[in-house]
Amino acid sequence: MAKMEKVFEEDVDSTGALGVKAFIKATKKILSSVSDEMLEALFLKVDTDCNGSITWQKYVDYVMREFQRKEMMRTSQYRLRFYLPMRIIPLNHGCEIVKVQILIQQFKKIGHLLTVTKDGILQIWSENFSLINSFRLNQIQQPHHQQMWVIDMVCLHNMNLIAIASTDQKIEFFDISNHNCARAFTFTDLDSCVLTIDYWSDCHRGVFCYGDTKGNVIVFTSSNVTHGLFNPRILPRTSKWDHWTNVSARKLLNEKSPLYRSYWLKALHPNWCQQVKFIPQLNMVASCSAIEKSSLVLTLLPSKGLESPKFSVLNLRKGILCFDYCPDKNLVVTGGYDPLIRLWNPFFSKRPMWLMKGHQTSVTHILMNSKNSSILFSISKDKNIRVWDMQDYICLQSFCGKLFALGNCPITSAYFHENEDSLVCTTYSIGILKGYLETKGPGKAGEKTSTYSTPLCAILYSKIFKQVVSGCLSSLVTVWEITTGRRMMEFCVTGDQHVELTTMCLDESERRLLTGLCDGTIKMWNYAVGECLLTFPNPDQLEVSGIVHMNKVFYVTGWSKRITCFTLHETKPMLRCHHWQNFHKEDVLSMAKYQNQFLGTSSYNGDVLLWNANLFKPILNFNASKSPLPLLPKKIQEVNDSPAEGFRSSRTYAEPKKWAHKAPTQPPDPRAKTAANAHLQRNVMSAPPVMKRPRDREPERPVPPQKPLSAESPKPFRIPYGRQSAPCNSGQGESRLTALLSWPTSLAQIIFLQTRPRLPHIATLLSSCVDGHIYAWSIHGGGGLLGKFPVDFEDKGDVVVGAMATDEKDLILVTGDCKGYIKIWDIKDYCTFSDKCPLQPNGTSKFQFLIPERVQINLPHYIPLKEKEVVAGQTISLVPPKLLNTWKDHLDSVADILYVDTFQLVISAGQDCNVKARKLSGDTVGTFGLSVWKRLRDIQMVGDPELRRNSKEEDDTVVAAQKAFHSELQEERALAEALVYQRQEEAALVALLNGKPDTEAEAWANLQKITQTSPWAGERSQEDVESSWCKWESKGKRESKVVGAAYKPKDRSRSPGLRSTNVQYGWMKYQISPQIYQSLHFNNLSPTHTSDLVLHNVLGQQGQRTHPVTHNRQKDPDADRETVPNTTTSSPTASLSPSDSPGSWSLACPPPRTSSPPPRSCPRHPGTSCRGRPPPCLLPRPSSSSQDP
Repeated sequence: MAKMEKVFEEDVDSTGALGVKAFIKATKKILSSVSDEMLEALFLKVDTDCNGSITWQKYVDYVMREFQRKEMMRTSQYRLRFYLPMRIIPLNHGCEIVKVQILIQQFKKIGHLLTVTKDGILQIWSENFSLINSFRLNQIQQPHHQQMWVIDMVCLHNMNLIAIASTDQKIEFFDISNHNCARAFTFTDLDSCVLTIDYWSDCHRGVFCYGDTKGNVIVFTSSNVTHGLFNPRILPRTSKWDHWTNVSARKLLNEKSPLYRSYWLKALHPNWCQQVKFIPQLNMVASCSAIEKSSLVLTLLPSKGLESPKFSVLNLRKGILCFDYCPDKNLVVTGGYDPLIRLWNPFFSKRPMWLMKGHQTSVTHILMNSKNSSILFSISKDKNIRVWDMQDYICLQSFCGKLFALGNCPITSAYFHENEDSLVCTTYSIGILKGYLETKGPGKAGEKTSTYSTPLCAILYSKIFKQVVSGCLSSLVTVWEITTGRRMMEFCVTGDQHVELTTMCLDESERRLLTGLCDGTIKMWNYAVGECLLTFPNPDQLEVSGIVHMNKVFYVTGWSKRITCFTLHETKPMLRCHHWQNFHKEDVLSMAKYQNQFLGTSSYNGDVLLWNANLFKPILNFNASKSPLPLLPKKIQEVNDSPAEGFRSSRTYAEPKKWAHKAPTQPPDPRAKTAANAHLQRNVMSAPPVMKRPRDREPERPVPPQKPLSAESPKPFRIPYGRQSAPCNSGQGESRLTALLSWPTSLAQIIFLQTRPRLPHIATLLSSCVDGHIYAWSIHGGGGLLGKFPVDFEDKGDVVVGAMATDEKDLILVTGDCKGYIKIWDIKDYCTFSDKCPLQPNGTSKFQFLIPERVQINLPHYIPLKEKEVVAGQTISLVPPKLLNTWKDHLDSVADILYVDTFQLVISAGQDCNVKARKLSGDTVGTFGLSVWKRLRDIQMVGDPELRRNSKEEDDTVVAAQKAFHSELQEERALAEALVYQRQEEAALVALLNGKPDTEAEAWANLQKITQTSPWAGERSQEDVESSWCKWESKGKRESKVVGAAYKPKDRSRSPGLRSTNVQYGWMKYQISPQIYQSLHFNNLSPTHTSDLVLHNVLGQQGQRTHPVTHNRQKDPDADRETVPNTTTSSPTASLSPSDSPGSWSLACPPPRTSSPPPRSCPRHPGTSCRGRPPPCLLPRPSSSSQDP
């Protein structure tokens, strides 16, 4: 800091400040390894007022505030709290519990709690303290039924053993595998009675130590716990007649073995050893005694066998009863007969580093949270439990012993359960004190499973800082680093008040954050340090649903139904307020800006108003339920509020007899609502936060009919978090919510396509409606509704999009719906028309190359029944844009979504309290707050040729099996498209044949239009037809599925080649396809030449043969997949063509040839012959001048 101050003094200009270039140059003198990009980001964070220069004072303020805020964030994030009442588990035995511990088996996360009483009763409990099994230790393989008095117990978790120290001067080891208890071996020949035991192991190395009444400390270490210490096969028996192994402790201490080392520290303390513990971080064994001399001894174990242990002694007047080690601070925390808690440096033992006061009696237990070393627990003799913060050395919580129903005796044992964040205390009963982290709330202890504890409100992205800003309904705002997912900053925007956060936005410089609350409060923040810079006036005190910063003006809207703009005063530190005239009848749900000139607002009744920011009024109104054409906005009369001091308000002019509803100042109270009302509130969950609350009145106009919601209906409404509302009866609340759910025109969100021009036939505005559709609008005066499509291809209307985002060039649309699905749409050419004709596509979207082909093939395919519809003279496209990818990312509805171009990431926030990041391919990157991923790199956007080249290189590396899999999927998709087309064509043909004469022209035009979309309507050369036939003929005929590869198909003679004709196959584009005539009854047609009697008889026979085949095809339309029935028993060479007059047909057919086989129908071209050409009897007849008689 001194060097930085010196640099500032040397390089400042005449104003005493540094610009961005001067700051980078000056900082490079000290931090030469830091990149210019990082220094520029640091400058922008310090320059919160955006004047382009910073002073030394501003820099110091920023550094101090950032340090303080990060420290507060860290401590609040990991502070553990406990809540009453304590859960009491009474026990039936009459002795106190000596020890409680948890046994977590190797390679398993679930463990079991063990308790042992003074009289030797061992009990095994589940993690939720359900009793599994109970044993009396003195009755397990005991020849003499003598009473056992237990002093201490320790678990050897990696070997499924427990060690019990008793007054018999023995340490007995029991195997408790499979919830049973069997005696394994016993340490005998102890020097005195063992008082305390400890065991540590990392599954490779093991340390077992104990202390006795003579002050001795015995340590056994083993570098291989599997084949070393405590292996029954290597432990020598004292007698071969013993039923179990008795091991002499003296023999183990005196003998030298390569499997273990032993240390006998004689008379380390002049009095009883109260506690012994191995500290793996220091490779020390610590032991304490309640005496002034050698109160705490730290024994450093040698790393080599020939060395001797080294000691560090700590003396305290009243001795030490308990201790624990804090690895983060490198401190030893001790408690004794005095009520003080002392913190010692293990390498400086003359005096304590810190004292923590609070207890009134002697401290008997000290516990450190091993999962979070910033939390310390202490228990005194009067059962006073205290929770300490090791960062600030303050007491967070204190519980009096009178609050616990544990009896009158002191707490005998305590254990902190890390997995459950609970403190277990024992006397004659078991008491469990549940804990939780401050950021989670009560009742949510354990591992963190979501980003927040409440649903999300909004997410934003800052390009200059490469940070994601997210906010939840509990008003907690978090700043994340997008490259790694690390939490950079976290702060609450409401302080101590519980007010719901409803909206957020970044200013134009992306350096400041604007937040809006449900009580109308608006604040400006320096989100880099969590500092509030400005609080806006709040004249309406109504909920804010949208904030936009454009051209140095802040635009705010919400339940006030109007736009309020705020501008900074030129000379005074104050804001000027200006209320625009009211044109909305209902609450405004969403607001967006377009090209820094226009504003768009959408209201609850479906109105979308386009405002000209320079004129302070709307110029167009769009509402799909009223008209697809632009409408003129109508001014609404409102009650004028008196302007607040310090800013001015505009006067509104209005039409008479049109009043906007004035929402109440105090929101209604959800606690007074009934269960039925609450059920209605949970029925919808997908709209923005302002749309997710109960209304306070009925709609003003009649509600149009709507399809009832199903069980899986969208949930655009939710129960507000922490809302305070006015009491109301259940009938009123239910009627209001019912009316709210029955309005089908409400808009969830609007979004502008910034790169598209404002032209009549180009869609620039997208709006998502609660009917499950996305509407595309042209915001030109001559525009209107250009297209709409359902986000769910089943088109049930129960999937509502609550969040939309686009890339920088508006090539893709990213949507998140009420079922948690994320979808990527290709909107490069969607609703871009020129003179009402589609523009020519200018290349494939590069995003198609970024998504794997296998993903795109598996996507659902949707073909609407109609391509467009005409309403009030406006042509509306019904064809949806191409779906590039989709995946389910959230268990509940998506609250907000954004796309980051530089990293090609889709970041979504859901009502399931999670913020997730995925790639465009759908691959998971991570969940913010739960994981930290490998640092991401910026992705340089390249052009289409390079993308194609890269895609081709990737395709060359794909294995042959994957290519075969892709080809099969493409064939299945092509077959599905062909079947869909065939059904549409058959329906159009039936309408043509059965229609009335006045509708014949329209039906014929519809049939020609459908024929143009045929998958095989293109002209094909004779070579293509022949090669496709040969491929089809040879496919699948080399081997029989019935008789195997030895099968040879029977050779059959073929009919002679057809007579050459000048007919072009391109006629299929404009006439009825050939395969259709297989369903016509030829006996209903009359030939043009009736004089030929033989020909007439042939026609009759042909009609009789064709009739049953037609019946069979109508019964099974999908029969072409496997076998196609022969339409005739011979191969006639008849030709059929439309004559000059409508409705007359000509038919010519020579006598049948019985010797030739029937023609095959190609599955690729239904209705064509076996060589890719239509059957001769179905070919169009040539002109009369060239026809043979």
